[in-house]
Amino acid sequence: MLLDSTLREGAQMYGVYFTDTMRREILAGLIRCGVEEVEIGWAGQDGLQGLLQHARRIDPEGRCALTVWSPLRRLDLEALAAIGVLRLQFGVPVSDAHLENRLGLDRKGLLRRLRTILQQAMDLKIPFIGVGLEDVSRADTDFALQVTREVEQSGGQRIRLSDTVGLLTPLETARLVQRFVGQTNLPVGFHGHNDFGMGTANAVTALSSGAQSVDVSVLGIGERSGIAALEEVAAHLNIRQGARYNLSECVSLARMVAGAAGVPVARNKALVGDDIFACETGLHLQGIAKVPALFEAFAPEQVAGTRKLSLGGKSGKAAVHLAADRQGISLSGQRLEILTRRVRELAQSLARPLRDEEFQVLADTTAKRYAVHLDRK
Repeated sequence: MLLDSTLREGAQMYGVYFTDTMRREILAGLIRCGVEEVEIGWAGQDGLQGLLQHARRIDPEGRCALTVWSPLRRLDLEALAAIGVLRLQFGVPVSDAHLENRLGLDRKGLLRRLRTILQQAMDLKIPFIGVGLEDVSRADTDFALQVTREVEQSGGQRIRLSDTVGLLTPLETARLVQRFVGQTNLPVGFHGHNDFGMGTANAVTALSSGAQSVDVSVLGIGERSGIAALEEVAAHLNIRQGARYNLSECVSLARMVAGAAGVPVARNKALVGDDIFACETGLHLQGIAKVPALFEAFAPEQVAGTRKLSLGGKSGKAAVHLAADRQGISLSGQRLEILTRRVRELAQSLARPLRDEEFQVLADTTAKRYAVHLDRK
């Protein structure tokens, strides 16, 4: 399953400030996407109670679980319980560098603190408690497993392996996830950052290696380079594994969040870019004209996209011939060669593919002018 963290991890992106209205719209969009769980914010954040109430109004059946992140602090725990939070995700650093420099604790001190907080959460009757093992990719794995056993013995219901600075490769992710899955009865989640561009790959690998859930965010936004992108992971699960996320809603939500967060979307951005179904290369144009699936992993209508086929400097005679046929212009032999050359020359001079009307003019003039010239020869 997917756990979306746009409203927690995504909202921590530098310079991003979602209004309360936008947070509600994002939450509603995530529910429409079919995301199973949403991390709606962090302890101490303003507006959490209102967001919880809004979610219950728009999702009265509770199809989407709502989780709040918290550090290991009793005051935060009590405040969250008071506003009706039912699912908590504690952040627990497990690398020695984080323990020493963030918490001022050694390993034994962390285990004592974790045990105490988990017992307090039990006493407050919070139904679901997960624990994120932060910086696990730089931690001593045996110690991280010891923390996992403590979580299991103290009543926790999930662990989340956090590759905090995105160091893991897919092969390393697979090994890490498999080791934890093999040594705990708790569901294992994965939270992978994208510092080296492997967020989505690591998320997909984690799921195929036994993780029950992976964290995503819309457009992958978050601290630094962010995490795995919701729309990318959802699409992969749909196309390759038969999941049923609403990809059109995912793409629509991504465009809305891009505007709200001030994040430019590259025209070739996976799933969301304006030009992911655009083509001017001869071989590809010819193939798409016959069977689109030859060069498309999924159809445009699956993601509310639009196919855009244009001629240009990379187009060959076959593609030009097909385009001329669609215009009702019959060309062959030397006339086709002349038109193909003129298409390439004009595209090169304009430094872009040709518009339909530009090709129409070229095709018409070539058919008329060079027909007379060649007939005279």
